[in-house]
Amino acid sequence: SDEKAQAVLRKLSNITGIPEDNSEHLQLLRYEEGQFYQVHHDYIRHHYKRQCGPRILTMYLYLNDVEAGGGTNFDQLDITVTPKRGRAVLWPSVENDEPTLRDFRTTHQALPVEKGIKYGANAWFHLHDFKKPHSIGCV
Repeated sequence: SDEKAQAVLRKLSNITGIPEDNSEHLQLLRYEEGQFYQVHHDYIRHHYKRQCGPRILTMYLYLNDVEAGGGTNFDQLDITVTPKRGRAVLWPSVENDEPTLRDFRTTHQALPVEKGIKYGANAWFHLHDFKKPHSIGCV
């Protein structure tokens, strides 16, 4: 895999204190004008039964400034994060005291880009090792 992406994941692992093996591969995103991603949750229900466990944290990295729009909106919390190069937002997918249960407060959406292009990256961290099960097709 790409060395730069691996270096980013190592840094994110250091920031979160979660082993790098618990992370999925980075997902790079490009949104053009008018594009968005509807309200959703990063918790994947069937993962809690899998070896890797559920996604417990998401970190979204903003890779550029967007001329207008393109924020990340947390509809249950009434919070919108404006895209800005170098900014990151971190949120839980699960409850702190019961990390197999979904935290219903963190549904979110990528708001439409009104002007320009938005580049970003998703990093998802699981409760347990994700990479080994993924490498043998068990996720």
